[in-house]
Amino acid sequence: MCKDNQKKKYNKYVTVVIERLKDKYGLSTQFIHQSLRGDRVSETSEKIVAEYKFLSAEVEKALKK
Repeated sequence: MCKDNQKKKYNKYVTVVIERLKDKYGLSTQFIHQSLRGDRVSETSEKIVAEYKFLSAEVEKALKK
């Protein structure tokens, strides 16, 4: 009996951006993570995803300098 040992790939999120979104929207980190995964599809979730992409790109730019 051969099993493929495939581990679940977890996404790494920028915690500074997650905390900033939490403070801005007043939501839980769990809701923000669910929004980023695609489990939530509300209007707020779409705003969170767009803002997370923008802010994480800015953080990456700052770290590369």
